[in-house]
Amino acid sequence: MRSSPFTHDFLLLFSAPLIWALHFVAIYGFNGILCARPGANAAWLGLSVATWVLLAAGLAAAAAIVACMTVAPRDAARENRRFVRWVTRGLGGLALVAIAWETMSVLLVPGCP
Repeated sequence: MRSSPFTHDFLLLFSAPLIWALHFVAIYGFNGILCARPGANAAWLGLSVATWVLLAAGLAAAAAIVACMTVAPRDAARENRRFVRWVTRGLGGLALVAIAWETMSVLLVPGCP
C-alpha cells in the first residue's frame, strides 16, 4: 500500500524530530535501568557497556536522520517540494546537533554515580 503524497511529505518533515525523540527516550531509559542494576555495567576496551550502547544508539539515530534527509518529497508542486526538502533538512540538522550533544555527554560525564 502506497501512502498519499501528503502523508509521505508530512512524515518526511517530522522524521528527524521523531527519530531524535525516540533516541532521547531510549538512551535515558536504558541508562536509568542500567544504573538501577549496579552489577550489570561491565567494562569493555576501557569503556562501560552502557557507553558503547549509547554511542551505537547515537550513530544509528544519526544515520537514520541523514537517510531521511536524502528522501525526495512527492508533492506535485515544485515550490512545495523545495519547501519540504528545506524544512526536512533544517529539522534534520537541528536533530543531529541534539543527538551529538546528548552523545557527547556520555563521554564526558560518568553515567552511573
